[in-house]
Amino acid sequence: MPGSRIIERRCVVTREVGDRDALVRLVRDPEGRVFVDYNHRLPGRGAWVTPRRDCLELLERKPGMLQRPLRGKVDTAGLLERVRAANIRAVEDALTLAARSGVLVGGKDGVRAALSQQEAAALVLASDISPRRGEDLRGRAKDLPCFTLHLDTATLGHRLGKGPRAALAVRRSKISRRLLRELRRQELLR
Repeated sequence: MPGSRIIERRCVVTREVGDRDALVRLVRDPEGRVFVDYNHRLPGRGAWVTPRRDCLELLERKPGMLQRPLRGKVDTAGLLERVRAANIRAVEDALTLAARSGVLVGGKDGVRAALSQQEAAALVLASDISPRRGEDLRGRAKDLPCFTLHLDTATLGHRLGKGPRAALAVRRSKISRRLLRELRRQELLR
């Protein structure tokens, strides 16, 4: 778009530049506690970090890395777990939105059809899918990204307003981009 620009931020750990959606914003309260501003909405000065386990563990060990960007002493204890919790909420919200938009295909035959007709952008598996079925679907997915959720089959189905779901195919669409971004983040945070 003419006149539009991409807002880029720098990770305090890796020093790599990325857009806002590729990083997680951290803010400091007056007592020095660090909060995860996952949706980039909290007021005040923030620091940006790549949502990877190694980066967040380093910040927990070396909170001084955040003192300058956040202008004060900070407490980073439990930061990785707080970012993981924010990511889990974001994944569940994105799943709900994708289900309402009709971009998720469930059921054994539906998932297989979406994979064979190359309609799928990714394959999502429940945490307790049987090893045999999981391997079968991964083999059919070929070069597609496969993500294993933190949700079991019953919880995944309930989250979507359906019966138990062991696997979902994610169709290509604008709506599915957010879900895929959050699923990739979840993999990096493990």
